[in-house]
Amino acid sequence: MKDIEEKLMQDINNIVNESGIRVINTKIGNTNVGINIQIIIDSSQGITHDDCAKVSRLSSDLIKISNYFQDDYNLEVSSPGVNRQLFTIDEFHLYKGFDVKAKLRKPINNQKNFTGTIKDVVNNSIILSSSNNDIEIDFANIKKANIQEI
Repeated sequence: MKDIEEKLMQDINNIVNESGIRVINTKIGNTNVGINIQIIIDSSQGITHDDCAKVSRLSSDLIKISNYFQDDYNLEVSSPGVNRQLFTIDEFHLYKGFDVKAKLRKPINNQKNFTGTIKDVVNNSIILSSSNNDIEIDFANIKKANIQEI
């Protein structure tokens, strides 16, 4: 994650954390019409439309007050959705026992895509169980991982 994305995520988390909401990812990109900011939020109680609207208002105010951007920007705030992406090792802990599809940066045994159940998280490694085989994947090697609904 870029420095500005990390800083924005931390600043928004400092504001919304008291309400039980947490920002789990921010993504900032340039488009032909300006800057696009995507913020994904979560909570142990789930996320409502009102939560997204609240975080959108607070984030917009923070961005303006802190002068993050001089140009116009588009701001999107959403929940992770059903096939949510896992961004941190803590989320792998939280979703232990869930099925996940992982894409790797570097292959393991000539394979970059794995689907299995999160069996355990040990230090910085994820243990996936698939077809009675366990595979240990270093968290840093995971390019993208999503929960898979059956």
